[in-house]
Amino acid sequence: MAYRFLETDADLTAALRRIARFELGAAVAHLDRDRPPPPTGVHDLRKRIKKVRGLLRLVRPAFSAFDLENAELRDTARALAGLRDAEVRLATFDKLAGTPRPRNLERLHTHLEAERDAARHVQTDIAPPRIALHGLIERAAEWRVEGKDREVLHQGLTDTRRAGIVRMKAADRHRGVVEIHDWRKRAKDLWYQSRLLAPLWPRMLDPLAAALSDLTEDLGDHHDFAVLIDLLHQVPPGTLSPLAMVDLHTRATEAQAEIETRIFPSGARIYAGEPWAIADQWVGWWKAWRG
Repeated sequence: MAYRFLETDADLTAALRRIARFELGAAVAHLDRDRPPPPTGVHDLRKRIKKVRGLLRLVRPAFSAFDLENAELRDTARALAGLRDAEVRLATFDKLAGTPRPRNLERLHTHLEAERDAARHVQTDIAPPRIALHGLIERAAEWRVEGKDREVLHQGLTDTRRAGIVRMKAADRHRGVVEIHDWRKRAKDLWYQSRLLAPLWPRMLDPLAAALSDLTEDLGDHHDFAVLIDLLHQVPPGTLSPLAMVDLHTRATEAQAEIETRIFPSGARIYAGEPWAIADQWVGWWKAWRG
């Protein structure tokens, strides 16, 4: 089922319930067995939770349970993050090292592979997140958007765009890892919302969603490279020679610098215009689409 609003949705409440229950149902399916899911399953589960959080942020002005349910979703995703962290570190290293991999980085690759393999055998208790997701599915059947759909959408879209602009400006001003990571969170909100509303005018919103997908991918890589740089100072002695450490650190910072040459021009285009004016336009499309 596509992650988007449908003409058959009676209103925002119906859409909220339908999409949330589908995504959460697909998420909890990864926890049906007694053992933790593989990294691909964890990735899909966490992605579906984030999609629901993006949906909730769109209707937040008229959804009284937002704080409670958003916190439950966030904590459930965090409880399973460790199952994939080691996989991400190895993938980030491989992306930086390139092919063929330099010989002076072989020991670190072996170390990260061992960490990944060990993480796959860690006994993670999946009962709490499974119970939490089942509870969310039950409550989602009763979730309700209070207020007129157009007004709710206008406020949600305005808030999302305004928050993204604030985070983008802070990231551009400081060029810090934390600021850029914070921008990614808010850019993802707009990405999810552009996907939800794509049926309003696919030729306009599908390209925007694609541009936001590229932007959030770059922002995610920037953060992953920072995590890898921090890791270099925690590996066992002998894993990296001083020269290899300098080499990898240089590769990571150069990759981050290259990313920064793309994300800010892209962000300026995506966030061009007053938030309320763009929301006006999108709500106008909604009105036409709903007839």
